[in-house]
Parts: sequence; structure tokens; C-alpha cells
Amino acid sequence: MRNPLYRHADFRRLWAGQTISQFGSQVSNLALPLIAVLALKASAFKVSALGAVELLPWLLFALPAGAWIDRVARRPVLVAADAGRALALGSLPIAAAVAHVTYAQLCVVGFATGVLTVFFDVAYQSILPAIVERDQLADGNAKLEISRSIAQTAGPGIGGLLVQLIGAASAITADAASFVGCAFLIRSIRAEEPPVERADQNTTRVRALLGEIREGLSYVLRH
Repeated sequence: MRNPLYRHADFRRLWAGQTISQFGSQVSNLALPLIAVLALKASAFKVSALGAVELLPWLLFALPAGAWIDRVARRPVLVAADAGRALALGSLPIAAAVAHVTYAQLCVVGFATGVLTVFFDVAYQSILPAIVERDQLADGNAKLEISRSIAQTAGPGIGGLLVQLIGAASAITADAASFVGCAFLIRSIRAEEPPVERADQNTTRVRALLGEIREGLSYVLRH
């Protein structure tokens, strides 16, 4: 029998948007250092530093993002993250056309897209229970993770092919456009998220973000 999630309109939108976003992130991860090498003749150290800047947001914001996203609606976070990445990446071809791209701009764009990717990746995993039934969660998560794994495997190759065919700047433009498409797909999801529980002021003090982060880490270590 055909899997019912394939006929679930909202899940298809989330799945398609997440897949586009994951592939887009892989293209950006490849195109940014290539611009540094090809256009700016950056040294090996600068290219390595740029890679570190792109990964730094995961170290700084992954845990706070998880605790914060528990307090807000996820869909606006997803849409804002994709729109922000489109704007950040879109600034590179604009700068190349008007004047020239600088190494500092590459670092800012890399860090900004890294931060937004952290929030997107955390939020898309958290929104799934609001879209599908409880007994479909395992299947839905499996499909999302398959897309992520395929993107991590095939994305760099596709990114390299795009850079070879149309150039690094044009590949960045296509990547920015893909994030716009993803934002529209996520925005079109019709399912309503359950209301976010608003804690009173005293409870908020007790269950501060750091406390929730500790609880999450403790749960992971126990399981």
C-alpha cells in the first residue's frame, strides 16, 4: 500500500522545503570558499578560517536555539531563516556586480547563514508533530533524515557542478533563489501549530534557558 505521507499535502511541503534547504546549505558551504580562492586569491589559512566561521554558530547557538524554539511558533522561524539566508547570500552577487566581494563580507555571510541554518534545522524537526499524526512521526522523521543524508552526500558534488557550469557567483544566486522557494513552501503549510504555553514570570525565572538546556542534556545522557 502506498505510504499515506506521500499524500499528505502539508508534509510534502515541509519535506520539499527541507530538502531544498539542505541542498542549498551544501551548495553554499562549497561556493563560499571557492569564491575566496578563485576571486580573492585567499590563502589556505583564510579559507580554513572561513570554514570555521561557518561552523561556529553550531557551537554557539545550537543548544540555546533548541530551548528558545520550544517557546515560539516554529513556522515563522523556518520562513524567517530561509528569507534571511536568501538575503545574506544574495548580497554576494550584488556586491560582485556593483563593486567587489571582500573577505570580510564572505565571513559575515558565512556566519549569518550558519546561524540561520542552526535555527532552521532545529525548528523543522520540532514542527513535524504539529503536521502529522503521532503514529506517523517515525516515518516522517525517517524521510526528513533521508533527505538530509542525501543532501550531505550529493550536495557538494552538485554544488561543484554548478560552480563549474555557471560560476561561483551564479551558483550563490541560484542558492539564494532556492531559499526563497523553500520559504514559500513552508509558508503555504496549512496545519495550525498548537498554542505555545506561556509561563508566568516566576516560572520563567525558574525555568530559564540555561536550566532548560541542562535538562535537555541530562535527558540525552540518560537515554
